[in-house]
Amino acid sequence: MMGVRWVAVAVVILGLAPLGWALQISQIEFDLQVEQGGVYTISFLVRNDSERPQTVTVYLGDWDRDLDGTNRFYPPGTVERSLSAWLSVAPAQLTLDPGAAQEITATLTVPTSEEAELSGSYWGIIFVQGQPRPIEQGGTTVMAIERFGVKVYATIAGTAAPAGSVPKLEAVPAEQGFQVIIYYANTGNVHQRVRGTLTVVDRTGTVVEELELPEFPILPGATRRLVVDLPTLPRGVYQLQALMDFGGEVLVAGVEMLRIR
Repeated sequence: MMGVRWVAVAVVILGLAPLGWALQISQIEFDLQVEQGGVYTISFLVRNDSERPQTVTVYLGDWDRDLDGTNRFYPPGTVERSLSAWLSVAPAQLTLDPGAAQEITATLTVPTSEEAELSGSYWGIIFVQGQPRPIEQGGTTVMAIERFGVKVYATIAGTAAPAGSVPKLEAVPAEQGFQVIIYYANTGNVHQRVRGTLTVVDRTGTVVEELELPEFPILPGATRRLVVDLPTLPRGVYQLQALMDFGGEVLVAGVEMLRIR
């Protein structure tokens, strides 16, 4: 596997920030199109960049995101669209010498149509966890554990039904001016990457502000909350228009009025 790009994305369980990652992985996400009854193999490399041997444990889990897009992690089989029961990984444990790398292989066995009726996207995560190691933190030696998560998505081919909505849009007073809070719901059955704009229109129909929203990922059935700081506006009545593009055939929008006195 030549030309691998190593990515340091460790989640330090103790919440500390080590001076350098001991472990690195070559890939942090797989996004597969699969058929029911199919068997698929994916692999990535784990490398030990520390100066001592490392024992590494590999195991499966579930995950989702909260309203603000922060990852949340669970035991396998927790989320409704979990694919952790379809996954197996090998090896489950390995020891890496300093500078050494090893391939981790995962096999995804998708249930047949006789076993289950599937549609849309399913997901899980492969955790790669190192052993505790001492690091210097503010002049004190502490023990830290690195844990990486490799996300795995599998979408059943030919069953994608993307959809979305803006169920709520509101303007709330902030320390300076107003903030607009946009709620976007993924009402389809596939994971999405969503882009959007927030437009401010005055009573004459003139666009006075158009703000590009940062692109964000969202899982099926989830809702994402976006908070946007409005620039200072003169007194008046405005219409707020949130236009969201989830990659489907149509855009979805939310509208709210704002009166500034």
